[in-house]
Amino acid sequence: MHRLERHGRQYLHAKEALLSSAKHLPYIVNPQIHYGLWPNGPSQSHPDTHVYILCTEVRSYDGVPEWYLRLTLPPQRCVVAANKDGNFEAAGEAVEAFLREKGLQTSAGQRTYTICERYHYEGEGFARYSLPLVD
Repeated sequence: MHRLERHGRQYLHAKEALLSSAKHLPYIVNPQIHYGLWPNGPSQSHPDTHVYILCTEVRSYDGVPEWYLRLTLPPQRCVVAANKDGNFEAAGEAVEAFLREKGLQTSAGQRTYTICERYHYEGEGFARYSLPLVD
């Protein structure tokens, strides 16, 4: 199986598992919105060690089972481009074009994780995030 095909299947499995478990978690902000996170580190540039975390936003960790990964991310100002068709490349190109046009700089800095994507299943669909903007 091709690597991209494998990742697509893994994403679909994670999506269905998260949507299914959301029914049992009391403090989810919107169960129809998932975020993709990337750890900040050199392993991310290699396909065999690249890590992707699919998650949802909660108002409280109360009622979240202890075996779930719990992350609290600092606020992140970034450029976001939505794409109804889920086209990662097109959304990424739109983000990069906007950054170039406006002369904006980005950096993960000292962050452990950054938001890279948002999936709003009953809204705009897929959205690609830039790295955080440098002030």
